Amino acid sequence: MAKSASTEEFFAVLSADGALPPIVGFGGAERVFVDEALIAVRARVLSGGLADFNHDRTSLKDKRALEVISMAKTLPVMAKLRLVEVRDASDAVDADVAAFAAYCDNPNPETVLCLVFGDIDLRDKLPKLLDKSKAALLCRFDHPKDREMPALAARRAKKLQLKLKPGAADALAITVGTDLTLLERALEKLAIAVVGEISADDVSKHIADTHLEDAFAFVRATAVGNREQAIKATAALQAAREEPLRLLGLLAWQLRQVAQARALLDDGKDAARELNLFGDRAAPVLSAARRFEPARHAQRLVLLADADVALKSSRQPAWLLMTRLVHELTAPPRK
Repeated sequence: MAKSASTEEFFAVLSADGALPPIVGFGGAERVFVDEALIAVRARVLSGGLADFNHDRTSLKDKRALEVISMAKTLPVMAKLRLVEVRDASDAVDADVAAFAAYCDNPNPETVLCLVFGDIDLRDKLPKLLDKSKAALLCRFDHPKDREMPALAARRAKKLQLKLKPGAADALAITVGTDLTLLERALEKLAIAVVGEISADDVSKHIADTHLEDAFAFVRATAVGNREQAIKATAALQAAREEPLRLLGLLAWQLRQVAQARALLDDGKDAARELNLFGDRAAPVLSAARRFEPARHAQRLVLLADADVALKSSRQPAWLLMTRLVHELTAPPRK
């Protein structure tokens, strides 16, 4: 049984086929995940049965562990499972921990005991007990880090059955930072405003944000080879404490689009129409496509891939690597 699971692992267990662990504990600073975990556990345990008869809710402020365990040992009514949901698990005293330790050795397989904490410190006795128990699954929901947000945005969009084009997840991450509530609102707005796949330009158009506009100015200046503007934009984003790795994702989306435009132009096709670019969105992409030869476009994508590896593994300052990359990408075309 997985213990001290990551957020992704925890929700994977809740959604997987097979039996749930008899004891599930979670909490932490990111309350959006706590609320989602409660919804997921309730849906999984109480579906297909008489929910009102098989769902007990209490708090360790109101009942001690022995009373909670007595509830957990009760058999379900005309259902396979029952759910005992216990809030304020962080208020457990030594006697509670001892009682839960005995229950962990022989839990009722027909009950899921759900312990909801405030914050979780693995040095505390009850979280430490659950972390070590084979009968329990424990997760601490921390605020996501900057570098985790693009992947998190993509997963949450998929959950809402939204399709994101390359670059859109990075654009969302730049827009909302690490605020999951803002991310949810942004995705809901995009679901209403956009038909079909969502692009980075859609995020720029419908989710207004100064940081995102600065980021778009940066990637477009870099794409067309305007070194002066690109360096100024880099400095502004560094001063705003933007995350270089997220900018790299947005830059990769733009340069791939430019390379595709060049290939379409060389084939005599209408690149703007093929790439669904109109108005002020088309001009910088087509200008960048025409400025460099196909081999240079390919080389710039290789530089991006190398920079991605360096940002994830090198000990050099991230913004030093980013500034060096901008110089390489904006080098003038050879005569």
